[in-house]
Amino acid sequence: MRKARRSSPLYVAVLIASGLVAGRLLPPLTVRLDGTSPPVPGWAAAIVLLCGAIAVGALAWGTWQNLHRRQRRFTADHAIRLLALAKAAVLVGGVFTGGYAGYALAYLGSSTELGELRFWRAGAAAAAALLLLIAALVLEWTCRLPSDDDEETTSEAGPAPA
Repeated sequence: MRKARRSSPLYVAVLIASGLVAGRLLPPLTVRLDGTSPPVPGWAAAIVLLCGAIAVGALAWGTWQNLHRRQRRFTADHAIRLLALAKAAVLVGGVFTGGYAGYALAYLGSSTELGELRFWRAGAAAAAALLLLIAALVLEWTCRLPSDDDEETTSEAGPAPA
């Protein structure tokens, strides 16, 4: 069985870049295909992404406290669920960060009132998605267990202070 690896910076960059391209191309393609501008994103997207970031961040904090401060152990099922959640949140956070940032870039410098509204709302959603991405990367980092070498060093030096 292959060990689970952390998300690499290249993977995160590719997620953001693919979302950026899609988000930037969405408004012109919508106008060309449908003849109308895409709808103004609501505040709901930013709020939902922000709530997700808070939830994942709280899980990361609790996981770090339990595993690294209190030296508690998790069951394998619980650890796999946390890691799967972290991986999924990295994917969602990366693509949505790029997508909403690209959408905001499409309306950067727009002189119309709706263009400015699209820019600011998409920018807020991109910022919330970036917070989700950061929280997911932190959760992924906190799920790391000490390697076998770390455990031998700890046992030779005596028990770790509580």
